[in-house]
Amino acid sequence: MTNPPVAAELGWPQVHAFRLQRHHLSGRAPLRDLARVVGDVGGVQAQVMSAAELQIAVRAECTVQDVRDALWKKRSLVKTWLMRGTLHLTRAEDLPLFTAAMGRHWIHVRPSWLKFMGVTEPELWKLVDDIGASLDGTPLTREELIAVVGKNRSEHIRDILRSGWGGMLKPAARNGRLCFGPNRGQSVTFVNPREWLKGWRNIEPEEGIAEMARRYLRIYGPATKSDFARWWGPWPGVGNAAWKAIAGELATVSVEGARGELLEKDLAVVRRAKIAEPVQLLPLFDPYLMGHVKREHLYDKAHAALVSRTAGWISAVVLVDGSVAGTWTHTLSNKTLRIAVAPFERMPARITSQVKERAHELARALGASRSEVAVA
Repeated sequence: MTNPPVAAELGWPQVHAFRLQRHHLSGRAPLRDLARVVGDVGGVQAQVMSAAELQIAVRAECTVQDVRDALWKKRSLVKTWLMRGTLHLTRAEDLPLFTAAMGRHWIHVRPSWLKFMGVTEPELWKLVDDIGASLDGTPLTREELIAVVGKNRSEHIRDILRSGWGGMLKPAARNGRLCFGPNRGQSVTFVNPREWLKGWRNIEPEEGIAEMARRYLRIYGPATKSDFARWWGPWPGVGNAAWKAIAGELATVSVEGARGELLEKDLAVVRRAKIAEPVQLLPLFDPYLMGHVKREHLYDKAHAALVSRTAGWISAVVLVDGSVAGTWTHTLSNKTLRIAVAPFERMPARITSQVKERAHELARALGASRSEVAVA
């Protein structure tokens, strides 16, 4: 099988500029567009909620309280398990699209997972349906949900439902039967998104996987179907299905020798893309870093362990012209945000000055009145 012809020869600066624009990292969007921004970037990873709030705040003119209000009061955002089986915040109106693309039509349960969980596949899907039937728009704590769903079921099943890692709740979430409600004290709660959110609509699985492939390439292109599969989750065949669904919309490009696909209609956009704001402070688990199998175009292999750490932990990074130039940590005390930067190489004064500007913006988002930056 011959490779398709290359429609364009691109450079990494063009690609970085294109992705920065699509990730809303070339100037913050207004507050009114907060939910749209989250939808545009395909959701933000939220196993650390404070990191998710900051991922949004570096892209929109908002505070972390604005994010919380969008999630729990306006319900324009929703929290649930999505890509890679990981907690995310995404735009509420997009959730039916995610669940259409993540439901049982495309994701086949591995026998090894069923064996580990100690259930058969029919038992799993019966449990998923029962979870959905037990939830409505009134939040239930995990224990309240277990009391309903776990009735007349084994202690083993009830233990799995108690798991903090999601266990049996993740398949229910992926199939549109469960999402998070607001915490009740220290306890998480769950609701049925079809009741909790406004305007739920049913979407065909084929439409769902095609649209998710398009949205992925809009923010991470050029990329390969393997990149998409890594971003989406470890489910066999999903990359092939996604690329096949939009085959007529793809253009093959070469980025300094690396081949990948781009939406054909984005060719002109990437050719003329320019970097508007060279320096960014990206929080932990930022989506900009999450979209590809290989990340050598983002940082040198020598620094990989500092960015992509053990147990899937992705550091907060300093981005310069679309590439990672260092990491950072922060503390917040007495209305002062203190940021410590560990650059990979000596940081020029003009870059340090822009880091301080970004730090001041983060301080406002966190409700701090001042910021301090220390560069190692």
